[in-house]
Amino acid sequence: FIQVQSAAKKPFLLYLPLTSPHTPLAVNAEWKGKSGLNSDYADLVMETDHVLGRVLEALKAGGVENSTFVLFTSDNGCAAYIGVKDMEKQGHFPSGPLRDYKASVYEGGHRVPFVVRWPGVVNAGSVCKQHVLQADTIATMAEIFGFKLPENAGEDSFSFMPLLKGEDRPIRTNAVNTACGG
Repeated sequence: FIQVQSAAKKPFLLYLPLTSPHTPLAVNAEWKGKSGLNSDYADLVMETDHVLGRVLEALKAGGVENSTFVLFTSDNGCAAYIGVKDMEKQGHFPSGPLRDYKASVYEGGHRVPFVVRWPGVVNAGSVCKQHVLQADTIATMAEIFGFKLPENAGEDSFSFMPLLKGEDRPIRTNAVNTACGG
């Protein structure tokens, strides 16, 4: 897809919703045991990282790496039931310093990777400490594409474009997260 779209010399959007690292943990054979943690979850995270690398390589091969906005994120924290206690005993903490896991009201259940690569706009290696929700991608994409959202679309979405450009001010004043049963 990337090869064909890059050759067309027209803007394109690729939405690539990977099933990893959700259960069931379907690790391909070549990634089994790669993490050294005896964990299908950790192996699948490594495989996911490899897949993202292949996407970035395809953008480079297509000559569009320097003009492409890439966003990598996840929908929730690591699920406790995939063997996190065994990983923690080995010194690997899937939630890092955050408390708890998926389905929890605590940050370990909601704070997720949110990595942006956009050469010429986002400074490589920069870190933003402002609060951003995934819902904010709606307003941000609309701004990037120069599209005005209808009044009843994305009303809880705030563009994080200023943050992408290096500003350090809040784009939102509040957010609500809840725990789920699963």
